[in-house]
Amino acid sequence: MTELRLILRVARNDFSYFFRTKWLMAILLSLNLSDMLVVALVYGKLMEFNYFQFFVPAVVIMGLFVAALDTGRRIWLAIREGMLQYYLALPISNEGIVVAYLLAGGAAALVYSGSLLLIALVVLPAQAVWNTFILLPFFFVLAMGLAGIAAALASLASTHGEYYFAYQQIMQVALLALSTVFYPIDEVQKRFPFLVGIVSANPLSQAADAMRLYTFRGNPVEPWALITLLLSSIPLAVLGLVAYLSAIYAIRVKGKL
Repeated sequence: MTELRLILRVARNDFSYFFRTKWLMAILLSLNLSDMLVVALVYGKLMEFNYFQFFVPAVVIMGLFVAALDTGRRIWLAIREGMLQYYLALPISNEGIVVAYLLAGGAAALVYSGSLLLIALVVLPAQAVWNTFILLPFFFVLAMGLAGIAAALASLASTHGEYYFAYQQIMQVALLALSTVFYPIDEVQKRFPFLVGIVSANPLSQAADAMRLYTFRGNPVEPWALITLLLSSIPLAVLGLVAYLSAIYAIRVKGKL
């Protein structure tokens, strides 16, 4: 069996774990849908602009973000419960294991956020569907990058008991707060001008803004925006790859972290 086939099998196995807690997925989807159909519509009555078109992309990106971060939980459990040691006994390289987890994390996040996006597309023009298909591969790379961050957190917390969930919450709050997911960049410019560069460089900001411009407004997709999203997502995946590889090497040498 070639290593590529093993990588795909490990990725498929991890991908299946994401959907085994069906009740949790149902609750999360219902919460996201309530945000889309209740919060966005109600708040839209209070805003001077179309808040529905602004906030629904944010819900989709938040779904992508949360689903990608779940990769870290699965990696953390794999380290604690010995599943990673089993993978290490297979004829697959350390890099192959890491790539498999990142692929599974990206796929799970894309499927979860895609289910939210399908509902939103019901009220959007036909042009939005085509633009969405163009954006999806870049969202997949972003999801892999976020999964890489989750892998880095899981590797860091693997020797500190339950700390992973605290690390995850800190990272989640930081990335969401320093983004344009909840508020436009103009508001950041008015109140916190020194944070504009950080907020603009945040891949969550770039993904949410791309969806607002190209999916919900139907503007022609600009290649430079896609390249920028790609360039901001790849370093996250590289960071996670390096951190998880260091954890795997430690397990190979010591038998545990």
